[in-house]
Amino acid sequence: MSLLWEVLERSQTGPLMKEEEFETEFFPSKIKEIVREHGIKYDPEEVVMTDASMADEIFEAGLELLLEVGLYNKDTKRIVKFTEEEIKEVLATRKRELVLGEGRDQIALRLRKPEDRDPPRTFLPAGILTSNIELYKAYVLSAAKEPVADGLIALPLQGIGDLKPTSETPSETLLGLTEGFILREAAVRVGRPGMYLGIPMSVSSAKAVMGSFHPAGYTRHNCMCPVHIIQDMRIDYDRLNLAFFAQQNGINPWISSCPTMYAYIGGPEEAAVEGIAHVLGMMAYSGGSFAQAMSATVEGRYEGRDVFWANSAQALAAERNIRVPWISYGGGVTGQQATDVSFYAIAATVITNTISGMEGMWLTGGVPGIEGRWGGEVARAAAGIKTSDGVEIVKELLAKYEGKVKVSLPSETLILEKYDMKTLKPGKEYLELYSRMKKELQDRGLNYEAW
Repeated sequence: MSLLWEVLERSQTGPLMKEEEFETEFFPSKIKEIVREHGIKYDPEEVVMTDASMADEIFEAGLELLLEVGLYNKDTKRIVKFTEEEIKEVLATRKRELVLGEGRDQIALRLRKPEDRDPPRTFLPAGILTSNIELYKAYVLSAAKEPVADGLIALPLQGIGDLKPTSETPSETLLGLTEGFILREAAVRVGRPGMYLGIPMSVSSAKAVMGSFHPAGYTRHNCMCPVHIIQDMRIDYDRLNLAFFAQQNGINPWISSCPTMYAYIGGPEEAAVEGIAHVLGMMAYSGGSFAQAMSATVEGRYEGRDVFWANSAQALAAERNIRVPWISYGGGVTGQQATDVSFYAIAATVITNTISGMEGMWLTGGVPGIEGRWGGEVARAAAGIKTSDGVEIVKELLAKYEGKVKVSLPSETLILEKYDMKTLKPGKEYLELYSRMKKELQDRGLNYEAW
């Protein structure tokens, strides 16, 4: 079931409101009121949200937020409203399993729960922020080679050599095609031609996203179509164009939410509630049966105790009330690769997600490939452990690194410094760090058969 045509019609007839009023007054006041009425409170000492009754309140608050606030269409300045009956029918008609990839490389995202012995799927980051095509290819291949890569997620390619793309022109579409060709080539080289390859990440306009699909790169089997909401309950016609494109071409819609804390919303309580509202709204107009839901801070941090609480709260609320494959961010601190901080943060993020019952993680670990390997292996080691044990390990890891976090962009040349570029294998120093981190987790009671 999809309400695409109802959303389109309501985008032309719904209540008018200035965007500034919606963004700075109407939405922020409503979400604060709803969170307060539902008694949702964040405790910094409770780094992973494990309270089932609180999770149900978060779901109910997210549903109420969508019904009360609606989705704001930036193109028409109108609010799209839904009824509770419509959203509940959408939920009742979702699929509970998502098949990704093709042929013998096909995988399934199946529902998990906290303490599930089946590990979440791990989709590794591939690439680096660069215009150097050969360097980008090396990063992609370093991830594709890792056995724990259930799929790849491209990091944005910044250009094609000297060609700098311009939005909504053929140069942007060419960038998206090039990204897809590179990932597909890497999948072929490692003997996994049908591997799941995520979504087009180097392009932003709807024209370029749709133009990035090609038989030799991104296809309806190995790629999803992003239809995600614009920040804080806002959409535009391009969200609907992308949803329609996905429906007509048999492509799974990529539903994605990332509330930014400490901007127009407050802390993790509001982030969790908004994330649920976002997902319900996107399911309504796209007909999708999948969600990527994460949180971030206004300064660009994607991990930490507040983020862990928000992400785990959404996941538990979804596991109990939405029941679709649900993934979140699986990485660490960007810009601190090849350090203790990076490995500790990746482990804390991945353990949080695994014990929260998520079905998978995107951008698991980090770049280059050995940091993706670390994330994927930790997910497998943490599968099946008691939630309480996992929470204690996350707290211990936070104590080791959270005061040392420095957010920055990852180094473009890191792979040249830390890998043997002839064999594309990590060097001695990197392997020693990896081995030391494995030993630390083993000493905490985690183990993976390949360790």
